[in-house]
Amino acid sequence: MPTRSKRSLASNDRKSPRISKQAKVEVVIVDKSPSKYSTASSDSIPISKLKQRNGKGRATRTKETPASKQPPKEAQKVLFSKSRKIISSDEEDEDSRDEKSSDEEWSSEEETSSEDVSKDEEELSNEESTSSDEEWGARGPVKRKKTTKPIKAAKAKKTTKPRPKKASGKAKACPKDSGKDTDAIIGANLDSDSDDDIPCASAGQYLSEYEKKRLQNIQENAAFFESIDLQSAKNNLSDVSTKKSARPRGLTRRKWEHPEVPPPRPRSLRLQNKNPEGVQLPPKPEPVPLYQDMHPRKPAGPLDMAATNVKGDGKGLADSFQQELHRLAKTPIPKGEAKERLTVTQESFLKSVQSMAITEERVAKVTPERIFSVAVHPSTTKMLVCAGDKWGRLGLWDVESQEGEDGVYSYNPHSRPINCLQFSPVHHGKLYMCSYDGTMRCAEFEKNIFSEVFSTEEGTDQLVKYFDFLSEDGTTCLVGLGDGDVAVVDTRTKGTEAEHLYPAHDRTIKTVSVHPTQRHYFVTCCNDSNVYIYDLRNMKKKGSQQFVASLYQHTRSVSSAYFSPASGSRILTTCFDDRIRLFDTKVIGQPTVKPLREIRHNNQTGRWLTPLRAVWVPGRDDLFVSGSMKQPRQMELFDDKSTLLHTYTDPDYLTSICSIIAFHPTQFLLAGGNSSGRMHVFSASSFSATSKKSPGSPRVVLKKMSV
Repeated sequence: MPTRSKRSLASNDRKSPRISKQAKVEVVIVDKSPSKYSTASSDSIPISKLKQRNGKGRATRTKETPASKQPPKEAQKVLFSKSRKIISSDEEDEDSRDEKSSDEEWSSEEETSSEDVSKDEEELSNEESTSSDEEWGARGPVKRKKTTKPIKAAKAKKTTKPRPKKASGKAKACPKDSGKDTDAIIGANLDSDSDDDIPCASAGQYLSEYEKKRLQNIQENAAFFESIDLQSAKNNLSDVSTKKSARPRGLTRRKWEHPEVPPPRPRSLRLQNKNPEGVQLPPKPEPVPLYQDMHPRKPAGPLDMAATNVKGDGKGLADSFQQELHRLAKTPIPKGEAKERLTVTQESFLKSVQSMAITEERVAKVTPERIFSVAVHPSTTKMLVCAGDKWGRLGLWDVESQEGEDGVYSYNPHSRPINCLQFSPVHHGKLYMCSYDGTMRCAEFEKNIFSEVFSTEEGTDQLVKYFDFLSEDGTTCLVGLGDGDVAVVDTRTKGTEAEHLYPAHDRTIKTVSVHPTQRHYFVTCCNDSNVYIYDLRNMKKKGSQQFVASLYQHTRSVSSAYFSPASGSRILTTCFDDRIRLFDTKVIGQPTVKPLREIRHNNQTGRWLTPLRAVWVPGRDDLFVSGSMKQPRQMELFDDKSTLLHTYTDPDYLTSICSIIAFHPTQFLLAGGNSSGRMHVFSASSFSATSKKSPGSPRVVLKKMSV
């Protein structure tokens, strides 16, 4: 007799011995009553008897598990071999692969095993338990009849029929009609000790162990699906999906009925603009913006040029100052001095610049508020500096005068910031200015009036931002407006309307500059970082304009853009991206122009300071000046190669940032205005003799002006 296997019941992962070929399959099921066990086949072996028989071969020590830790008495599928060994379907698959072994090995094992099996079956046939009403399959309980199938005679005797050979190692498939005899095949002894395969009921073919197990699984799965009643559930689901929703019973849902809205109350007499007696009052004026309410536009037409800071006995001083302005308006300016500046070399110019200095007498408060614009009269005999402030006040400062408030006289021609001041290029007794209040005026020294040159429609809040002279005699001007348009204004015509109006930018224009020699070209800059060169001859009154060239590489708002005053070969721009750029206008026909030079310069003035504007030195294409944010406070002189040539500074008298700068047209005089209304003047000693102060009368700096 072969030696029995000593592997434990849990060692199903290893390959079973060859003697497990004649496997005996037993399905242990549990009844609804936990105390009843039954088997599905007649030759099954109880577990208690199996434990006793295991004790014959080897000593086993059983350990009873407490009732609380025992597994639930549910269905368990147990496979026994003839050596009382549990095998799985995987082991049977492995055994089926070993069917190609020699016939001698199988015959020796079968002879020894057949006798054992017959004895064991006879001994255990009387100890069978009663069959149960239910059987557990692979996935659930299966109902079966209480029948006990007899053991076939093929188990008691070994047949002499030779073992058939399998070519492919796989079982032959039964015919299609063999499905009717599946119960008969399953009912056969699948655990037979015989080495013969079970024949197919209808075709007489043989089934391997794999086919036997497969047929058994098919039947168990079919029984499981039948037990859970899958088809009826499917039908019920289809009925639910196609079934119409039932009509709601009982109270029906009513639509919401909005309550009746009471009629509106009659408007009060105050809202109807009526008096208590019901009489209609005159219409109220339309509200105006706060700044217009505080600072309304001055009346149209000419305004009297009377100083507002001179009263009583000071009127005589104002009269004398007006007489001095009359004299300046009639005094011609020699043109030779302007030409000398064009011919002097840069080295000679720097020597004169280094002699410029500031003294206590060169500092004075000229306007009550922040300075927006500065201009210097072109006279060579008198230092006259002009400044426009935030609320439309114009300050004229006779730098060398000791009369009145140190030669400072204040006027009020506008109601909002004066952003540009320029003297006429031919008639030096006319000072043109434009303001945010939408008007452009001219201070005529000979007539003592502020005549109105141009004005926008009142109430539209149209700003007049900047202007430049379009003609050499100064009779025609090009004006930049707050909505991005440019206007051509002729000062000789009657009325205050523009001759032509052209769109140039989508947003407000900052500055306008006309080419000095080719006056049909002009350059404009905008706070959307665009700088365009236009040809006035090709401008259209409607639609988008085609610019001649675009000066790009500006990334933020551009504060100013100016042609060089001598030949117009350069354009100087100041931008809030902390750059001062120089462009060459010789490539004016190209659509885009790159900067020729670029200077890194701090231009972040903030909210309370006037933005910096770099301006050319009059009469030169190679020098320009600019305010600075550096410490100590200073004004800077650059050349066209981006070189810092000179700084105007003084720790005693220049202690603030001068944002707006203007150079004298012919003399070495530089004036800078800060955001408190104070002017600082650097001048050469050769400009004029310094006036002598009388003893005991210290210089008084204007601190507060009456409006």
